[in-house]
Amino acid sequence: MDTNMFMNAVEVAIFGLIGVFSVLILFYISTKIMLMMFKEK
Repeated sequence: MDTNMFMNAVEVAIFGLIGVFSVLILFYISTKIMLMMFKEK
């Protein structure tokens, strides 16, 4: 097995996990902001 290819696969997996968690955090923050905006009225 090629070590360079394995390290590239690990790097892609790490970037994928970072992307998924950042989208979840942005979704959480945006829903909190929308709830605060609509509770004011």
